[in-house]
Amino acid sequence: MFACIGMADDGVSVKTPDIETATMLIEVGVGQRAPCFHRSCVRLPRGTDPDELRHRLTASYDLVRAPHEDAAGDAAAPPGLTTGAAPWL
Repeated sequence: MFACIGMADDGVSVKTPDIETATMLIEVGVGQRAPCFHRSCVRLPRGTDPDELRHRLTASYDLVRAPHEDAAGDAAAPPGLTTGAAPWL
């Protein structure tokens, strides 16, 4: 799972490469601790800059999908996502 919106609907939680990246994003105010998720995840609150949100969603998707690319091949990805583009944003 690369992104999750909880019942409170107050933001979206995404995966980052590691705990250090998540900690840095929290410290600089980009994100918040993502409750109930691994420490490498952050919650991007409502009102997050759209470019930052797009970047974090795309990076999270690429990070979660990367281990599965060899097995599934590019045909498993929705159009445009193999290049890092996020057509739904």
